[in-house]
Amino acid sequence: MTSNPGGGWKVFADGDVSENVPLWKALAQFTSDDLDEGLKSNAAIINQAKPIFARYYNAAFIVSMAFGFLFVIFLFAMLLSAPSKSADLFAFLTLATLAATAAPHLWRQLYQYGLKTPDAPLPLPYSPDGQFDEFLGYLQKASGPQAYYISRFGKRRMFLNRRQFFGRLRYFLFSEHSADRALVMRFRTGHSLPGDIFLHRDDVDKILSTAKPKRKGGPGRNSKYRYAEAIIALIGDPRLGALDLNDRVASVRTIKERLAEWFEVNADASGDVPRGDQLSPYAEKIVDHLKSLPPVQGG
Repeated sequence: MTSNPGGGWKVFADGDVSENVPLWKALAQFTSDDLDEGLKSNAAIINQAKPIFARYYNAAFIVSMAFGFLFVIFLFAMLLSAPSKSADLFAFLTLATLAATAAPHLWRQLYQYGLKTPDAPLPLPYSPDGQFDEFLGYLQKASGPQAYYISRFGKRRMFLNRRQFFGRLRYFLFSEHSADRALVMRFRTGHSLPGDIFLHRDDVDKILSTAKPKRKGGPGRNSKYRYAEAIIALIGDPRLGALDLNDRVASVRTIKERLAEWFEVNADASGDVPRGDQLSPYAEKIVDHLKSLPPVQGG
């Protein structure tokens, strides 16, 4: 079976539950061969962006609930009031509180997907991640696998539009926690996504088999790199003596390049090497240490 709804899919009620792979699990498998390591790395990316959105969205929910409560009160007051100026006031307040109740939901939808239907992924309001974006690339294609959720009552697979993965909060769809996924509105509706989002097992296997050669030879986030050996290899390197430590940016860049060269030359069979941003903290510490050393006295 494939992700095509007409390709022999069973309903969840009489299908095999193991065919449904949660999106967060699929990304973790894509990120690392170790599922726990993949989950940990993905959670770190999501948690960096989450606090500000969780705070605003919780505030929007409270505001909506408060005005919704007032709407019910004013609605009853309007229905029970005889025609008068007070009844007109209650009618105005009822409409105002109704608008205020709906406003936070409309704001969330517009913020996430824009004023018109997006034709391409919208810019992210947080730092992008290569692994997330690569996996999302499969889901954003018109010919790509279709994600879905399980309906509460019919227990059927309900397929999501690929533009669901164009929104500004699309990374949160990969969270293991439902509270994070609830921040994301379902595309073209005012509702949050229910429960887990799934991919079919066949589609996950296809993505992993397609991406595995690239992952194997490219930089990884979860390998244990030999930083100590790389730093020791810098001892006696003439380029360190030629550094202008007053130019911190250039010095850090030079040391990063030297460390990157060492990892490329000494990579193991997997070809896995650290990214530049992983080397930056070490390069900065080396520069700070060199700058703290007393000047060498000439003989």
